[in-house]
Amino acid sequence: FFQLSQEKILKIMNMVKNKEVSIEGALHLAQKEVYAEKDSQDLLTGSQFNFVIYKYKHYRWQKRILQIDFNTKTIFNIEKGIIKKQFPFSQVKACEDTERRRFSIVFHGRQDYELEAVSLDDKRKIIYLLSRVIQSNSYKRPAESCFGRPAEYDVIHEGLLDLQQNTFTSAEWVK
Repeated sequence: FFQLSQEKILKIMNMVKNKEVSIEGALHLAQKEVYAEKDSQDLLTGSQFNFVIYKYKHYRWQKRILQIDFNTKTIFNIEKGIIKKQFPFSQVKACEDTERRRFSIVFHGRQDYELEAVSLDDKRKIIYLLSRVIQSNSYKRPAESCFGRPAEYDVIHEGLLDLQQNTFTSAEWVK
């Protein structure tokens, strides 16, 4: 909340005072403003984010660190200070928001990663960052047809179109 300019804080506080928005709504609005400012300044480039998470393994939840590194464009799974797994951003396919603090990261050619954040706020931040990764992947990844062939970048007048399913970006039609 304090990362916002004083002008924006006063604006949000006046909205609460005039009963235009609830206190929870004001916090949500402030959080959106902070993320919007970060996007406009492109602070994600060259940034590194660490989150305490729990991963389900061997019938129990194990404490880990999920590191999202925009320097190396890699997601790290760290256990007791040791990097156990690393996933390049290009392998991230989607992120699924499940109940409470749980979420899953879906990868291309790998098993899904079911995780649980320590708090709902951390979960929101993680999902936001992963959505930025997925969004950047959707611009870089060449579209593939339902037959698995890479699509041509020419205009086609007839043929098949596939609806590309993405949880965080709008649906797009690809060749």
